[in-house]
Amino acid sequence: MSSIVVFWIGLPLIKYFIKSVQILNLNMFTLLGSGTLTAYFYSLFTLIINGKTHTPLFFDASAAITTLVLAGQWIEQRSESKLAQSLKNLLTLTPPTARLISQGSEKIIPWSEIQAGHHLIVLPGETIPADGKILEGHASVEESILTGEPLPIEKFVGDSVLGGTLVSGGRLLILAEKAGKDSLVARLARLVDEARENPPPFQRVADKIAAIFTPLVLLLAVATVVGWILADETTATAINRAVAVLIAACPCALGLAAPVATACGLSRAARLGVLIRNPSSLEKLSKVKLLVVDKTGTLTEGNPAVTHIITAEGISETSALTLGASLATSSLHPLSKAIVKAAHTKNLSLEKVSDIQDTPGQGIAGKTKNRELLLGQLSFLEQKKVNISQTLRTTNSGVSGPAVWLADGNRCLARFDMADPIRFTTPAAIHSLKNLGIDIELLTGDQPEPARAVASQLGITRVQAGVKPEGKAARVSALLGTVPGLVAMAGDGTNDAPALASADLGISLGNGTDAAKEAASVVVLKGDIAGIARAFLIGRATVRVIRQNLFLAFAYNALALPAAAGLFISSTGWALSPTWAATSMGLSSLLLTGNALRLLRYKPSS
Repeated sequence: MSSIVVFWIGLPLIKYFIKSVQILNLNMFTLLGSGTLTAYFYSLFTLIINGKTHTPLFFDASAAITTLVLAGQWIEQRSESKLAQSLKNLLTLTPPTARLISQGSEKIIPWSEIQAGHHLIVLPGETIPADGKILEGHASVEESILTGEPLPIEKFVGDSVLGGTLVSGGRLLILAEKAGKDSLVARLARLVDEARENPPPFQRVADKIAAIFTPLVLLLAVATVVGWILADETTATAINRAVAVLIAACPCALGLAAPVATACGLSRAARLGVLIRNPSSLEKLSKVKLLVVDKTGTLTEGNPAVTHIITAEGISETSALTLGASLATSSLHPLSKAIVKAAHTKNLSLEKVSDIQDTPGQGIAGKTKNRELLLGQLSFLEQKKVNISQTLRTTNSGVSGPAVWLADGNRCLARFDMADPIRFTTPAAIHSLKNLGIDIELLTGDQPEPARAVASQLGITRVQAGVKPEGKAARVSALLGTVPGLVAMAGDGTNDAPALASADLGISLGNGTDAAKEAASVVVLKGDIAGIARAFLIGRATVRVIRQNLFLAFAYNALALPAAAGLFISSTGWALSPTWAATSMGLSSLLLTGNALRLLRYKPSS
């Protein structure tokens, strides 16, 4: 019966053992095979030589070891299946079919056939099938499954939507922009799966230790046999304890410590709206001590509104708003959108603008009816030698938000004062980051007054305002090494890409440009400070679990090895048998796996 268990049921273990010896890659299967086969063949040899005597035989131990190891492998595979299912669930967020509008008629098509450019209808209560933009309609969209945003978000024409999110009210006509394998959901699952294949830094250390540990255990097993024989114990007892050493010291727990926790952390992060491109970024998230952030859209709502229009003498507000909005339509900046929205609210007819020149982070220029218009920051107009009256400079509208200036040629026509309220989630997120020991620096191209006003309300003491796009990367580079940890940069624009690449850890916001996302190691789908705080919390939670697992793995070996070798007999009269060694090894692996799986249910406190 023992032969059936060891050489038939346990054949995969024997094959792994032989392969590890052939290629000299000593690992857990080397120790398992050595222990099992030693117990079996010693018993067989003793039985043949001595016959049915009272000499102890270990056929039962070899069969029990094989059974327990296979049971442990099965439990680990079940745990891996649970993790794989959580990853598979990402792909099942999208519906199996979609409503396609083609040549004026509606038809149902499989999800796999959706292509960029398709017009899709989504009804209330249905799931959005592809990433895209709203062409018609208005609805509340629940994005919590992807971004962690707890409340439904109102979506209007022109707003972006994500495949896999739920329409809780309203009917939408959507232009599909990314579908199938290019959709966010598919990319999330693919990148998380790829990250699982790359060993995290912790695991590389554990692998190096295991490579040294295995041959040392083999030597320890030999020393155990020799030592107990010299101590006048029987050969059977000496071999029994050597087998227990080989089994108890199996480094499978050490091999599980980091990979399972890393995979669980990456999967849970994806479900919380945080895409971590590689396992090493998990460790970096736990070491960040300074976070550099922009203001608009990160700390604030990112939907500023025009509150006051201060005009030069002889210029009406309507005329200034018409000209400003005509030029602003060529820009995607939130402040430009606010001016366009103000013009649409008043049903103004905009003029056609040509020869548009965009200077990212500063302003735009263009021509309309032989007028050379400028729209942007005060410094942008000053660089163009625009004459700005003292009245426009000093008139106080009582608004502490950003301002946009409009000029015609070298004459300043108007100042648009904006209000951009702080997000309601920002104060709690700032508090959470400070509790983690992370300092915050506000780095913005906005004017100093509104930047300091926002920083003061949030308790941020480090403020760098009026920074041009090219100056952001220089500022981030200058900060490296000035804090007792790493420096992270969070941004969403193309002009932020150099700064993201310069930081120890780049964090791109999900509503940002492709250039920013490519330069970042972490992508936060919900583009605000609360999403960034979640990234740090899940990163630290994962690293904490990895450290717990490594500690438990080493603690187990520190206790199991001397117990198996019989070093506690003089004080306790007890030694760890091979069967109990196999049992404890399986239990240690199960404990580490269970500890890691807790991450799949992790809920950040912010």
